Amino acid sequence: MHLIHNRRRKAHLFFTLDATTPTIPAMENHAHSHYSDGSSPLAQVVLTALEQGLTQLIMTEHTEPQLTQGNGWFGDYMREGREIRGMIRGRNLNLVLGLEVPITDFSGGLLWDEAMKGQVECVLGAVHAYPGHGWNLTGLSPEEAIDLEYRGLLALLDNPLIDAIAHPGGVCQRYVTPFPDELFEDVVRRAVEREIAVELNPAYLSPMAPYLDLCRRHGAMISPGSNAHALREIGLARQVLNRIASGRVTLEKNIERKKGPGGLPHMR
Repeated sequence: MHLIHNRRRKAHLFFTLDATTPTIPAMENHAHSHYSDGSSPLAQVVLTALEQGLTQLIMTEHTEPQLTQGNGWFGDYMREGREIRGMIRGRNLNLVLGLEVPITDFSGGLLWDEAMKGQVECVLGAVHAYPGHGWNLTGLSPEEAIDLEYRGLLALLDNPLIDAIAHPGGVCQRYVTPFPDELFEDVVRRAVEREIAVELNPAYLSPMAPYLDLCRRHGAMISPGSNAHALREIGLARQVLNRIASGRVTLEKNIERKKGPGGLPHMR
């Protein structure tokens, strides 16, 4: 059974920012539990979301084998997630059992299997290890890293199974060099055309205001994702975005951002 994809049906998982949006919706769209490399059990992640008053939690477990619990983890994840969803029925929390799925090439390949493809409820496509290079980025020039990141993002944008794109430009930005504004904007434009959401993730994209402004100006669907691996990180993206949106007038100002080559420190 293959995933029946309908982006219009998935649009309710995201939001657009305009003058009628008083606050950022109470969403956390990028979180990990013990099923991949998160620090807490799934039930505890859900409980924390409830305690924070979130109305949506999209779990985005990794699919890389070295980051998961071994054979059978996906079936256990889906089974427990559905059980928890039944237990919290009526608690005003939309629990979505998703995956963060990285590219394996520049032609649409994704790192998952048929069971994942058939059952997952939301697909967060990601550029993680660059195809042909892995995680060893030390020998890459800034220009090479930008090119590899951009080609990976284009591959995600052309994949009809992708619902949202995780931290666009983020690996390049975090580990090698700032990802150019004009390429980020091109990704946003293409995402709008394809009805794919753009993740705004403070763990990778900072400061966030220019990215939020680009999404607002192009009418992009926004997915607030904290890349939460610890309970204290749940809801962080929404908090940051709310602080920006509450002073929305500052988004119109020219916010200076670093462009071009330059190293960035490693972050988790």
